[in-house]
Amino acid sequence: MAALFERSVLGLDAGSHGLKAVELRVSPRNLTPGQFRIHPRVDATSNVSDHLQRFISMHNLPTDQVACALPAHQLSTRRLEFPFSDQRRLAQAIPFEIEAETPFDLEDIFVDWNILVAERARGVVAASLAKKEHVSSLLEGFEAAGCVPQVLEAEGLVLANLAPVFGLEGTQLMVDIGHETTTFCALINGRPALARSIPVAGRAMTEALMAEFGLSYEDAEQHKCEGGVLGRPGAGASPGVLAVLDRIAREAMRTLEAAEARQGEGPVAREATITLVGGSARLERIDEILARRTGLETQHLRMPADASHANLVQGIDPVLFGPALALALRLSGEAITRMNFRQGDLAFRQNFVDFFNRELRPTAALAAVLVVLLLVSTFATITLQNRRTHRHEEAAAQLYSEAFPDREIAPANPSEALTGELAAAQQRAEFLGLFSGNRSALALLAELSNAIPSDLDVRVTEVNIDRNLIRLDVEAEGYEAADRLTDVLSETDPFQGAEVAGSIKTDRKSGGVSFNVNIPLAPPGGEA
Repeated sequence: MAALFERSVLGLDAGSHGLKAVELRVSPRNLTPGQFRIHPRVDATSNVSDHLQRFISMHNLPTDQVACALPAHQLSTRRLEFPFSDQRRLAQAIPFEIEAETPFDLEDIFVDWNILVAERARGVVAASLAKKEHVSSLLEGFEAAGCVPQVLEAEGLVLANLAPVFGLEGTQLMVDIGHETTTFCALINGRPALARSIPVAGRAMTEALMAEFGLSYEDAEQHKCEGGVLGRPGAGASPGVLAVLDRIAREAMRTLEAAEARQGEGPVAREATITLVGGSARLERIDEILARRTGLETQHLRMPADASHANLVQGIDPVLFGPALALALRLSGEAITRMNFRQGDLAFRQNFVDFFNRELRPTAALAAVLVVLLLVSTFATITLQNRRTHRHEEAAAQLYSEAFPDREIAPANPSEALTGELAAAQQRAEFLGLFSGNRSALALLAELSNAIPSDLDVRVTEVNIDRNLIRLDVEAEGYEAADRLTDVLSETDPFQGAEVAGSIKTDRKSGGVSFNVNIPLAPPGGEA
């Protein structure tokens, strides 16, 4: 079921020296690695679209959800402070603040931002702006390669997404040393405060070796990667390469100082840790040289062994794939940055058919499963009801045959026939009046007449019969007749329990007596 809701996201780092891609498989509970691919650009002057198209086709990379980055040198970042932190109000106020501080019109730029401080009466953001023409040009290159990014992040700032995954705490300076540029990202308490880039990186080191040893570009590049240009036992470091690293170290400190000035809270530069990523950051002993030049702890990007996402970089070099991994994390639930320069008329337009085929495919599959389960449940319910009805009809037929054994032909609907017979019996009972032992009122009168001896001189003047009681109004010659009458009736079924009710009255004119006799009617078994 987890695989049903899994989606593949791709972080694409289109550098000047090579293309790097990181695929992550994202599900509601898991984040697992997919492909980690790199493809060198032998001719940096050729169209990047052609390289990108071959790269994607060669490795069959997913292009449904892609994140790329706008180069840092095409971005400008401002720190803005407001007396509120509500994101809706910030979204309305930030563009106007940017317009007031820059020479650009809002119609010519895109603005996005990350929150640095969010307090009740104070909000601090790092707002970045990019020209629409730069965004449009970059998108055209990707679209020509058949790879349309959903997210266009800010190079440098997006490196902040590595912090929670790799456990980078406190003040960090992420340094991405690429081929032509070195990009810096200052993180304060896990939030990207400032990003900038300089046109000095691996290529400058190669050119320094060309001038120093008279090598061709290819030989100088090989010597840089394999020859220990930063010093080995018995060999000194290349002065030209050290000069390049000196420049990078100075710019690193300037970036931290600028971030400290913008933050305005405590010493940032003196407590920072430098974390290196990028292809040129893999040079041997480069971390030691930068640590000596800056006086700060310097390390390569590495995953702690006990980290919850240690499997993401298993078997690969996180230093090399760090920027691409940060872009892939931007499309996952682990992202810190939320910037996207695909805005306005350049905003990503979702194709509904593709969206249904891709995004709603798990929902459609789940709906199909539910429909199948509903059909199975309905069929099972109907089958069980038919079986239960058949059993009831068989039981009704058995009852009908037992109730009317003299009828040879059984009715087609025994339940309906039994209902009809019961209704007929009830009509007869109401007409005849059935009482104790299924006797009618006429039968009770006949039995009552037979039970009274002929030699008993009594005269019954009125008889009342209901479901529970027979009441007799009797006249006799004397008191002895009342006792004898109740005794005789008590010995006869169904008149047991007959007794004189009330007092015996004497008629002064005739000298006789009158009294009432109550006879309770009880069904067989003695139940009332």
